[in-house]
Amino acid sequence: MLKKIFFIAISSFLLFSCKKDNTEIYTQSAKDAALGERLISDVLKQILYTTPNFIINPTDSLINGIHLSSKPELNDSTFPKIITIDYGDGTTGVLGKIRKGKIIVTINSGTIITEDLAVSFEEYSSGGSEIWGNINYTYNSSNAGYNGELLNNGISIVNPNGTMKWDGTFVLTKTSTSGTVNLTDDKYDFECTTTGIDFQQTSFSYNTSSNHVIDFSCIDYITSGTSILKPNDKDSQTINFGSGNCDANGVIQLSDGSEKNFIF
Repeated sequence: MLKKIFFIAISSFLLFSCKKDNTEIYTQSAKDAALGERLISDVLKQILYTTPNFIINPTDSLINGIHLSSKPELNDSTFPKIITIDYGDGTTGVLGKIRKGKIIVTINSGTIITEDLAVSFEEYSSGGSEIWGNINYTYNSSNAGYNGELLNNGISIVNPNGTMKWDGTFVLTKTSTSGTVNLTDDKYDFECTTTGIDFQQTSFSYNTSSNHVIDFSCIDYITSGTSILKPNDKDSQTINFGSGNCDANGVIQLSDGSEKNFIF
C-alpha cells in the first residue's frame, strides 16, 4: 500500500515538474507577430475606407480629417497613379485609434476596390507603432481578397518597445460583408507564412495553422484562429486567438499542456 502511494506521489511530481510554470512561457514573439498582423490589416482597411470615393470624385479629397491627393491627378489618363493618404500630425479614427503620417499607394487603373496595391509609408504610425517598408496587396478576383507580400526583407515596426522586423507572405480572403456596402465591417480569413525578429531581438517563425478571422469592425482585428510560433531556442507554441470575441486576448499553449494568456 505504501509502495503504491509512493509511486503515485512520484508520478504526480514528475507530471507537474515536466509542465512549465506559465511565468517561464515566452510571450514577446506572440505579441509582436500579432501586432504585425493587426497593422497590415489596418493599412488595407484604411486604403479601402478612404480612397474609393476620391477615385470617383477627386473633389472628395477630405474624409474625417484625412487628406487625399494623386500624382498624376485623377483627371489625367496617365497611369500608374500615386495616391497619398495623409493623416497629418494626428487623426483619430472612428474606433479611437490615432494615425499620423502618410500611406502611399500606387495603382495601375482607375479603380481601387479590385486593384493591386503597392504600398509604402512616410512617417506613418497607427496606435503608436510606426511602419517602415513596402507591402504589396495583389487583388485576387476569385475570393475578393488579397495575396500579400512584405517586400525587401520585410517591414520594420518601431514603437517605445524598440524595433521589430516581420517578413513573409500572407493571404486575405473576404468571407463576409456583414450585409452592408460599408467596407469597414467586412471580414476576412487570414493565413500567413512569416519570420521575424521581435522587440527583444529574438527571431521567430509564425505560420497559421487554422485561418484567423480578421474583422474590420474590431479595433484589434484578430478575433479567432490559431498559429504555430517558434521563437529561437525556445519551445514551439500554439497561439490561440479565441473563438470570435473582439477582446485582444490570446492563449499561448505548449506541447506539455502548459499555457499562458496574453494581450495583443
